[in-house]
Amino acid sequence: MAIIVSDPAPGLPNLSFFGDASSRDKTFMVAGGFAVAGNRINEIEDAIAALRDDAGIKSEFHWSDYRGGKRQDGYEKLVQYAFRLIAERKAALHIIISNFDEFNHKAKEGENRDSSINKMYFQLLLHRVARYYGKTRAIHVRLDAGNDSKDVCALRGAVCAKSYYQYKTKANCIRTIEPVCSRRVGIVQMADVVMGAISAKRNDVKHTSPKGELANFVLKASGRHSWNTDTAYAARFLTVWHHTPR
Repeated sequence: MAIIVSDPAPGLPNLSFFGDASSRDKTFMVAGGFAVAGNRINEIEDAIAALRDDAGIKSEFHWSDYRGGKRQDGYEKLVQYAFRLIAERKAALHIIISNFDEFNHKAKEGENRDSSINKMYFQLLLHRVARYYGKTRAIHVRLDAGNDSKDVCALRGAVCAKSYYQYKTKANCIRTIEPVCSRRVGIVQMADVVMGAISAKRNDVKHTSPKGELANFVLKASGRHSWNTDTAYAARFLTVWHHTPR
């Protein structure tokens, strides 16, 4: 498919999607993130930084580092803040879940599970982010840096071309796809915690650590009964999509 090189209409408002992925070695792989209007990013980043400071966290909010204790209140407030943003329509959360047992992780030479996660991101960016926002926004994508996002960061043109032909978005609706260090981006940290919790529930992980309680807390805060089913198309501010590879 040809890459579209023309610019989107000038003056489109910006929107950024901040994403992360969790559980590459488990049955269900989860990726997703928060879509935030450009004029709200600083406000949200400042709020997350304040939550970190109040909790005495010197590094970052991170699912794998969570041990409960004195940090429990800070993590729970982060989760409450995330879903309050969604309820107030100040951010949207888009999630893709795939059964990794159904993937051929070595379909091509050199491919592996990280390659499959990149493919999941591609589908999420095409069928959720570009589809929902590509007609009215200039989109910037920021994914937690790593091999699991490296490939898709080089496929901006391909995502734009497919979204243009399939969903009639603006040409080049996604302006940039770049990896970021999660330590420097609070919204990616928020995505990390939520994706980790969703993965724990979807994989039915029996945590004996405080992670289990946090996973339950995230589910309750979301207002959902489980992460096992897809949301309706109309649920534009919180979407869950179980993707089956073809």
